[in-house]
Amino acid sequence: MESKKVDSFSNWAGNIKFKPEGVYYPETEQEIVDLVNSANKSGKKMRLMGAKHSWSALIETDDYLVSLDKYNNLLEVNKEAKQVTVQSGIRLHELNEVLWQHGLSMSNLGTITEQSVAGAISTGTHGSGINFGNISTQVIGVTLVKASGEVIAINQKENTHLLPAVQISMGALGIISTITIQCEEAFYLKEESYPLSFDDAMEVLDEQLNTVEHFKMWWFAHAPKVQMYRWYRTKDKLKPRNKGVAFLEDKFLTNHFFGFLLKAGSAFPGLIPSINKFINLVHFKKINRVEESYNVFSIVLPPKHRECEYAIPVEHAKEAIVAYKQMIEEKKFKVNFVVEIRFVKGDDIWLSPSYKRDVCYIAAYQHNVRRWDEFLQCFEELMGQYDGRPHWGKEFKINPEVLKERYPMWNDFKDLMKKFDPKGVFQNVMTRHLFKN
Repeated sequence: MESKKVDSFSNWAGNIKFKPEGVYYPETEQEIVDLVNSANKSGKKMRLMGAKHSWSALIETDDYLVSLDKYNNLLEVNKEAKQVTVQSGIRLHELNEVLWQHGLSMSNLGTITEQSVAGAISTGTHGSGINFGNISTQVIGVTLVKASGEVIAINQKENTHLLPAVQISMGALGIISTITIQCEEAFYLKEESYPLSFDDAMEVLDEQLNTVEHFKMWWFAHAPKVQMYRWYRTKDKLKPRNKGVAFLEDKFLTNHFFGFLLKAGSAFPGLIPSINKFINLVHFKKINRVEESYNVFSIVLPPKHRECEYAIPVEHAKEAIVAYKQMIEEKKFKVNFVVEIRFVKGDDIWLSPSYKRDVCYIAAYQHNVRRWDEFLQCFEELMGQYDGRPHWGKEFKINPEVLKERYPMWNDFKDLMKKFDPKGVFQNVMTRHLFKN
């Protein structure tokens, strides 16, 4: 098994930095088991790493850091049942292409697909569509390597009662080895998106939410328009973006020009309102296309930035979005990244932000890190007024005692964690803080 010694390590955004004893790259399930047994013998801790795309400190450890980059194969395709089983390190963008080749698609995806499947489900990654759950709801089975080295199957036939616990588990129950996903027949999405004024967008929000299969909104603070993203399953003929336009938008505008504007705004915050209005004018426009579902759901990886995101009961969406806008204006925050607003169906997953309720996810993204801590605090306080629950893969500072109140299955998960990992092999500073271990 390949391993590396590193002087320092960081997540994708660079806000989490630490020095693990070693980074390990298993290629088989047995090598994962061997690593767990080694940690047990030596009294070491270990954390799992997917694509390093979490802003929270889930991967931080002083001991073993386990990367799944080389544990990323497709294991089985059941076309009749529309199910696939994969090694947990496979990236979502790799899985999407493989699925399409087999005539299958995932039912919903997030905005980016750089994450590993294990990382995406462990943190509760989600897309948008009020009749569609987060990505974890598409998981119907896993194999889990426990702290004892035992490998157990958790699926719709074996240990079924544990599935809602492991579908979102932050790596605190063990290492997810393989994942079985319920897919559907490959489908195209028709996009009919357009900009509206902020007030008009709020006026039609409920109508859009209830009539559009996959609906989300993008808004730049200090700018007048909201982009209404509307996606439908379709049998229409493929109508992709012009290749030249796609290259210009994805490679030049997103990665270079937008990145330049972000840096300019961060260096001179007084320019941010004008920059946002310019982006509003250039980027928010009518879009009509038909493409493979995964190409519509996701975008190219944007420039590095900071993220927090909360899920609130969907019935409070309009009120909370308006209050968020007012907070930014009254506190005079200069926000130079898009505010993304998405909608997710409720589920029965213990640590899901959408546990037992349909939710609206509201994002606090920021490239300008001046006043970031203050911005984050004000945002969390506002979301708290609506019983908000944080996204586990993003930044948050909410008191764990409050989390216990907002997650009805919190103590059940904590008890299971102690049962599966009595010595705390898979725990780190973040999980110990959250669960007071």
